[in-house]
Amino acid sequence: MSADLVPYLPNEDWFRFNPRGIHGVPHTTRVLVWAARLAGALGRQDAIRREELLWAASVHDVGRIDDGIDRGHGGRSAAWVREKLVSERPETELLDLEFIAELCTWHEVPDQQIKRLSLELVILKDADALDRCRISDLDPTRLRLAKATQLVESAEQLEKATNRYGHVTAANVLDAALNLSLAI
Repeated sequence: MSADLVPYLPNEDWFRFNPRGIHGVPHTTRVLVWAARLAGALGRQDAIRREELLWAASVHDVGRIDDGIDRGHGGRSAAWVREKLVSERPETELLDLEFIAELCTWHEVPDQQIKRLSLELVILKDADALDRCRISDLDPTRLRLAKATQLVESAEQLEKATNRYGHVTAANVLDAALNLSLAI
């Protein structure tokens, strides 16, 4: 997993607000881990736009301006994708940036308000929801995928291993996932 996910690790300077806070690099890296795990577990690699999904996981909260509900942060993250992702990571130039932006935009919107709930968006939403344990708000009954419900205990373990906010980097989270045998 480490070699596979290293290219997707977010940079702290991408974040508008508190890059090592509860919606910063530690959180987005855990979401990246769960998105990769769910994509791999579904066994439909030909049906999943994996690279776009993993980039969306990595940057879905870069547009946040606070740690509250922050309505519109998905749209601000999508704007960042369109404006900055290729200059930050040139290897993304050939990807569907509009799809990455779409995933970012809709990750914060309730399902019933979304016209097109793609498999990638469902995975991103569940990966994001798995890390709600960091705010004591993970409700397994709200997860969409059966595979995601099987990851609740692992999500809690990874969060406990990487919740020293202000001190944890993306690499720390990835290392912890490997040390906890949470590899994909």
